[in-house]
Amino acid sequence: MSPDQFADRAAAAQRTVWIVVPQTALQLNYASVQAVGDGGVRFTYLAAGASVSATGDCRQGLLNGNPAQGDSAQLLHAACQVAFGAGG
Repeated sequence: MSPDQFADRAAAAQRTVWIVVPQTALQLNYASVQAVGDGGVRFTYLAAGASVSATGDCRQGLLNGNPAQGDSAQLLHAACQVAFGAGG
């Protein structure tokens, strides 16, 4: 592998993958999703072009400590799916 190919692959590996959250204008940063404790999740997402940090409780349906509704519920569901899979 040439140095240029190595550099291209390294850059590609560091690119952020954004997942469009269904039925919303939000995008979830796939690489940022982290499972925390028993059913918790930490992640970043794009809202109106701005990156926002969030925490959620997948078991209680809370986003940043508040009941998730509408777009927030869709976002939380997507983050929980990434963190824990369909059974989590």
